[in-house]
Amino acid sequence: MAESRRRNLLLVTAVIAIVLVAAIVAFIFLQQPPPQQPTAPAQQPGAPPQQQPVTQPTKPFHKQILYLIVNDEGTRINMYKTGVFDIAVVTPARWPDVNNTPVDGFSLHLVRRPDKPQLTIQYVGLNPMRAPLNITEVRYALAYAVPYDVILNQVFNKLYTRLYTIVPRGMPGYTEYGIVKFEYNMTKAKELIASLKAKGFDPSKYTITIIYNEGNTARQQIATLLQQSWSELGFKVTVEAYAWPKYLELVDNFQYDVMLLGWIPDYLDADNFLMPFVWGGAEFKNIEYASKVAAGDVGKYLAKVDEAIETEKFIVVVGPKGSGATYTGSTSKPLVVVAYEVDWEATNANWEKPVNMVTLGTGGLKDIILSALCKVSQRILEPDAREAVIQAAVIKFNKASSLIMLGQLITGENYGSWVYGMYYPVGAVSTRYDLVWEDPKAPVVDTGVLGIKNNPETMVIGDIGWPDTFDPAKSYESFGWEIFEHTYRRLVTLWKEETEPIPDLAVAWAFSKDMTELYFVIRGNVVGYDPWNNKTYPIDATDVLFCIWRAVRANLPGGPQWMIDEFIDVNASTVLSEEELDSIARSQGLVTAFKGKSAEVHSLKDLLSFFGYSGSTAGVVKFKLKFPYVPILQIFPTGVGAIYPMEYALGDQYSAAIAASKNGKDPAAWAKFVQPGEDDPIHQLLAKKPVSTGPYYVADYKEDSYILLKYNPYYWNATLWKELYGFKP
Repeated sequence: MAESRRRNLLLVTAVIAIVLVAAIVAFIFLQQPPPQQPTAPAQQPGAPPQQQPVTQPTKPFHKQILYLIVNDEGTRINMYKTGVFDIAVVTPARWPDVNNTPVDGFSLHLVRRPDKPQLTIQYVGLNPMRAPLNITEVRYALAYAVPYDVILNQVFNKLYTRLYTIVPRGMPGYTEYGIVKFEYNMTKAKELIASLKAKGFDPSKYTITIIYNEGNTARQQIATLLQQSWSELGFKVTVEAYAWPKYLELVDNFQYDVMLLGWIPDYLDADNFLMPFVWGGAEFKNIEYASKVAAGDVGKYLAKVDEAIETEKFIVVVGPKGSGATYTGSTSKPLVVVAYEVDWEATNANWEKPVNMVTLGTGGLKDIILSALCKVSQRILEPDAREAVIQAAVIKFNKASSLIMLGQLITGENYGSWVYGMYYPVGAVSTRYDLVWEDPKAPVVDTGVLGIKNNPETMVIGDIGWPDTFDPAKSYESFGWEIFEHTYRRLVTLWKEETEPIPDLAVAWAFSKDMTELYFVIRGNVVGYDPWNNKTYPIDATDVLFCIWRAVRANLPGGPQWMIDEFIDVNASTVLSEEELDSIARSQGLVTAFKGKSAEVHSLKDLLSFFGYSGSTAGVVKFKLKFPYVPILQIFPTGVGAIYPMEYALGDQYSAAIAASKNGKDPAAWAKFVQPGEDDPIHQLLAKKPVSTGPYYVADYKEDSYILLKYNPYYWNATLWKELYGFKP
């Protein structure tokens, strides 16, 4: 399962990178930010209505959102200039034609924001399993011989800023402490090669081949620049282009010297960078950590000290589990000790024929210490200690230089100046247009579709492409996930540009003390809306478990189900009553964390109080984790975490499925009612007739032409609209 998941992940992520970069490029323009606009009050969608401040209605509410698909750029830009669109995709070649275009007393703004980095990265992958790239000094020389400024300014047209480490800016674990900052320095590069020559190394005996995927002009240009620069070091450097399937095959199996790729994280956690790239392929029978260890006590945890890595606030000491080690390093900072016991059978199997992102990280380093740091970081609950371990992995990986970091994408702002409160999340979620508004005097223009005019109560997007599907169990691309951001809610959400999950359909959560069970208390009085039959369905814990369970069971091709299946045993998960959770909390105790605070709770009342919630609830879901995984909360705000009514999905089979599963106690019984693959009736239904638990629903669509969303009159947090806009459904 892991191999198929990682192969699929590499393919899908790379495809997403191409699509998203193309779309984001459209948002970028070289100028200073426009004058500051008023912003909406920062109410959190997870807060109970009675806790949200009331404001006077001063702004129009977007009652509908219209996506118009206009693939011809000339037509799309002309429509943007006349006010048909509030936001539109614009490629860099047309920037001068669009920027500051006056539109009925307003103007169009396309703004580059280097002060607001996104999480997309671009990199050069070196294969340290091939000579001469197995020599650290050679990798260093190549890193110093990269013309970074030319690549960033000319090839990427200033869409990326300089990045030195695998964990990008804006994510916990990012650090520049103790790293090597590789900049273009041909003198230093030649000195490194000269020092090797003095030991008998002859660069002219080696050919370094750079590969990239056909049709990617930017990568073709980068490959040519590297060929020119690296040839000056005495190597013979060649460039080869491959069709996408062949290129992926070569990358998958480390059949390359040098390759060029980009990465967009699936969810907001450093682990989504560490495991795909830094992990050294080692597996462990046991791995543990201890924080704030006295230097004299290191021998209580380790048989020996492999390495001590100083980070910003801690020193991370790594070694095999045992006793008797003597630590003689610095004691200027608290120590975090990582103890491991290698599973050599599994590790050697991973190393024998390594598969990229499956049995070995893209960095290609068969490394026990890096592996231990990556694996233990998944399990550490203490934020400071976890960040230190992540930083230790980042620092050590940087110094190995098997991945040359090129740049990190910046935020691009693109909207008509009549649009206020625009924000740009750094993760996979998208802007919610019920949280932004327009000037009451915004242009009013006929869209030419369904008799709809673009007015202050209608958000119109000039877009390209088309969503893969409306089924959250299959969609794994940006357009589909943007639609889901408006039409479905998840257990937790990310508020605007913040990166910490907050309550949504779940009002509180907690872990068992061993971190192998995750409990969500489900919000009460939530319904799913079926616009096709004008019908509502109550949402409770059973619906939640079914949606997450179904994504794994359906196993739809190209889907994101790995994000659940990798970490959660869905068949061992279950639905609980509030009384059952209260009993567990009283007898065993539970641990939780929210907004930088952590606590141990011993009753349901204590848990709800910790989250500040006093409203109704609709049961509890217990997810059984395959191993303790601290970042698990970041999985749920993604598209695959969308919640919809089980009754709608199953139709006439709903009652039988509920009975068979004993009201969600035994979800494995649902296998009789859900079949894997695209022929399953549930997929066919949701792919064409989606329902809604979010602020909008799909009211109408015509493939490759338009998608119309209208506000959901049954949205659980519609009181937010009254407070923001004075609008009540």
